[in-house]
Amino acid sequence: MFAEKHYPETILPEELDSYLAKGWYRMGQTIFTTHFLCFDDQFYSAIWVRLPLVDYKFSKSLRKLLRQNDAKFQTKFRRANFNDEKEKLYQVYRATFPGLLAPSLKDSLLDGDGEESNVFDTYEVAIYDGDRLIAFSFFDLGNKSVASIIGVYDPEYQKHSLGLFTMIKEIQYTQEKKLQYYYPGYIVPGYARFDYKLRIGLVEYYNLKTSTWLPFPDFREEEIPLNKMEKNLNLLCQKLQDAGIPAQKYYYPLFEANLFGFWRAPYFDYPVLINCLPKKEVKYFLMAVFDIRENAFLLHRCVQFDDLRFYFNETYTQSFDRQRYFMDLIVMEACVFKNKDVDRLVDFLKM
Repeated sequence: MFAEKHYPETILPEELDSYLAKGWYRMGQTIFTTHFLCFDDQFYSAIWVRLPLVDYKFSKSLRKLLRQNDAKFQTKFRRANFNDEKEKLYQVYRATFPGLLAPSLKDSLLDGDGEESNVFDTYEVAIYDGDRLIAFSFFDLGNKSVASIIGVYDPEYQKHSLGLFTMIKEIQYTQEKKLQYYYPGYIVPGYARFDYKLRIGLVEYYNLKTSTWLPFPDFREEEIPLNKMEKNLNLLCQKLQDAGIPAQKYYYPLFEANLFGFWRAPYFDYPVLINCLPKKEVKYFLMAVFDIRENAFLLHRCVQFDDLRFYFNETYTQSFDRQRYFMDLIVMEACVFKNKDVDRLVDFLKM
């Protein structure tokens, strides 16, 4: 699955290492993975990154930032805790953040509804200007890894790059503990908001096709999963049209149903598809996709599953143009065809 979520009652340090090494990440008290994102009706690939710490040294610019801020501010490392001081700073930060954040700090780390337990081994970096808390970040410890979870800073101190500074302090802590990897989350090619994570050094990226970590300098635009999917589906769409086979390409905003659904169901989780039965009155759909893990075209027989309103905000779903976006929540019944040759799929559909 491209999107998946687990609900651990406990999680050992070695288990967290294993999750992180597969491109998973924390969400509240769950742990999840996703490889595609939708921002403002535009689709992107999520590329997970990590920083290897064996022989790692800070760059000249990061050392300069460390010297400057260490001279001005005080840093405290300790087990994560929630208090009014942090919540107040979180709300100030949230008011200026150019995106969506949880309504409270506790909601972002715990499960809400008064829940206080935390299955993760979470620590914090707190930055003070005298007695004033001006930034903090939370990070989870594994056996050989650290996952950076959230960073918060006072917008009045923006010129001091405190978001980057707390990451640097987390890396210092990780090095002192002699751990091997620092995981800051994902970057999003074509969406610059997450590019700051590349400033920490020569990171590795998770290659979805091979399920391995590779040096980020070797990353190429043609490897972006969504781009590769679209390129192959555009080719298929043209060949279907040439063959007189009715088909329509759609984006599928509901690809993350696995993260929000109530049931363990084989939700369709591809972000882009070709509906090969767009006008027929049938009880199922034939959805053609290109799976980059298989490097092949797949044809899935799918059926409508449930009412969207149980899974997604109605205002959200109604914002999408039905001419461009497929908005029925569907599950996959069976894969009826798989082949790397696009012409073989066209021949199959002619039948």
